[in-house]
Amino acid sequence: MVGQRLGDRPSEAATVIDTLLDDLGATVDLPEHFNASKGLVSLLNEEREQGTKLTRSTLLQARMRPPCTH
Repeated sequence: MVGQRLGDRPSEAATVIDTLLDDLGATVDLPEHFNASKGLVSLLNEEREQGTKLTRSTLLQARMRPPCTH
């Protein structure tokens, strides 16, 4: 995977967010990023203005919903 560093994929970010939503002291298992919440991955793939805040409520809702298919 040329040009990508650990943490560059939305699925890796989703794995970190998903884990920390449940336990701020948890250890994140990034090699398992392919099991990330599809709703969170979809949310993180959406285009938004730089500096846009994603609230805990938004993240929790995304975690529970199926991925966007547009």
